[in-house]
Amino acid sequence: GRGGLVVRSRPRDRRVAGSKPDSTEDPPCMEPAPR
Repeated sequence: GRGGLVVRSRPRDRRVAGSKPDSTEDPPCMEPAPR
């Protein structure tokens, strides 16, 4: 039940990170990490 809470609490972080890495709140965190 922990994983479900984290994904539900931040559904935008996972969707934005995979959909718009430029719109994330931490663009420098995804820029150096294209993962």
